[in-house]
Amino acid sequence: MAIDTPTPPVAPGRTAPGRRFTPRNAVRLAPDAAERQGRITRIAVEALGASAAILFLNSEHEGLPDRPLSMATASEAGLQSVLGLIAPPPT
Repeated sequence: MAIDTPTPPVAPGRTAPGRRFTPRNAVRLAPDAAERQGRITRIAVEALGASAAILFLNSEHEGLPDRPLSMATASEAGLQSVLGLIAPPPT
């Protein structure tokens, strides 16, 4: 016999247990931007290791107009330029 346990009341402004919090001003990435962001993150982690990749992708670098993660997410050209910094093409 199953026993129904009541769900505890949720305080105003709080998220119910088991529900993910989403800020009201959250911006959802377009599918192509989300794919580029995931791809650059995965490649950077594989090439640099997790800590170095996070630092690299979220830091400003001299000569770049924006952070590498923002550049790679914004456009395919930005993604390719950041990929070139991670793994320069063979000469």
